[in-house]
Amino acid sequence: MEYTIRDHVIKFFFTNNYFIKNRYGFKKGRSTVLQLLSIMDDWTTKLDSASQIDTIYTDFAKAFDTVARRRLLYKLQSYNINDKLIA
Repeated sequence: MEYTIRDHVIKFFFTNNYFIKNRYGFKKGRSTVLQLLSIMDDWTTKLDSASQIDTIYTDFAKAFDTVARRRLLYKLQSYNINDKLIA
């Protein structure tokens, strides 16, 4: 059931353009590995032109374990997700 709901929500977000154009990880053919390759290509180009590269590394491993349920439901409702789906 989770996969069905996830697929529905992701399709809804893509249909309504809630994901940015460069979104990786949710779209077929746009994996996180492809994102890493894209970043490496950008960095290589910048290094070749002697440009500065600034990075910030974060660890989101437990990020979704701490999401407040009420806040998440409010956010989903603000995107007009069907109330029956998120109830």
